[in-house]
Amino acid sequence: MRNLQHSLQLGMLAPVYLFYGDEPLLMEEMAEQICALASPAGEEWNREVYQASEISPDDIVLSAGSGGFMGMRRVIIVRDITWLKRGKKAKDNSQSEGDVEITSGVDLESLIEYAADPNPDTVLILMVNGAVPSNSRLLKAVNKGGRAVQFAALKGMEKERWLASYLKAAAKAPERGVIPYLALMSGDGLLAAKSEADKLILYTEGKTAITMEDARDIVSGGSIAGVFDLSDRMAEKQGGEAVAVLRRLLLQGEAAQKLLAMLGTQYHNTLAVKDMLSRGYTAKEAASRLSMNPYAAQKCAAQARRYTNRQLSKALELLLNADIAQKRGEGDLSDLLEVAILRICAM
Repeated sequence: MRNLQHSLQLGMLAPVYLFYGDEPLLMEEMAEQICALASPAGEEWNREVYQASEISPDDIVLSAGSGGFMGMRRVIIVRDITWLKRGKKAKDNSQSEGDVEITSGVDLESLIEYAADPNPDTVLILMVNGAVPSNSRLLKAVNKGGRAVQFAALKGMEKERWLASYLKAAAKAPERGVIPYLALMSGDGLLAAKSEADKLILYTEGKTAITMEDARDIVSGGSIAGVFDLSDRMAEKQGGEAVAVLRRLLLQGEAAQKLLAMLGTQYHNTLAVKDMLSRGYTAKEAASRLSMNPYAAQKCAAQARRYTNRQLSKALELLLNADIAQKRGEGDLSDLLEVAILRICAM
């Protein structure tokens, strides 16, 4: 993606792009940059946008084959392409090694031929949400005639930098800790992060600063916030309240298996942070060395002070035993998890 940004900064446009991956928001942002470069005056009439369900590959080729108006490059965007799927190698070994392209009955021959030798007066942008088979003929054709770009999910510092830039563009100045908190609590994907950032922007309308109190008031933490709340109660040895939080999360539709896994991760991270603290590192330094979200590391540091290393290891053992007992059919996981939580609180 960075190579694409560099090319656009140099004013270089390819005649055909294939965007794919887990960040549709980044795809849209990059498509807007391409449109701005192709039509500096912002001529909307020189742009066509389609859903893949609305247009056939043959019609895409027909439209892309004609040039732009008054000598300008025409931009054609096709969103939500589902023609390309990942499959397994055929049993008769007729396919090559690796992923197999499944086209859902859609004839891609004309589009593949066009992508390998595209019209230089058109910029065609094909968008696929998700993966594209590594041996896709369309992928290979696009790489021959233009550029295929994967948009991997932003995580860690990359996600935080995106959020910081987004809030800055909205003339907001988040105080220290807000960005890591927002990045963590918004879960996976920039669309969710943008939604939470937009709520924060509206909530703080009329002022520039965004405080941690603002963030805690408005950002929907979902299961992540719930597990932090649950582990806080457990660290404080409040068994009854911890079980009440667990039951609330289950009533909200969170799966017991997911909560068990998240609790296990929390205790594993707490043990790792405690070890770093014992060696003289700060929570911030521990976050950097362990590649953890800074807010999550602060949480782990606070909880680590309430446990010994032996207690944290025992907590992990109790959670593992609950998982094993459930798989052996020794009880419902929700009940087994409650027992494990109460035993951890009693340590």
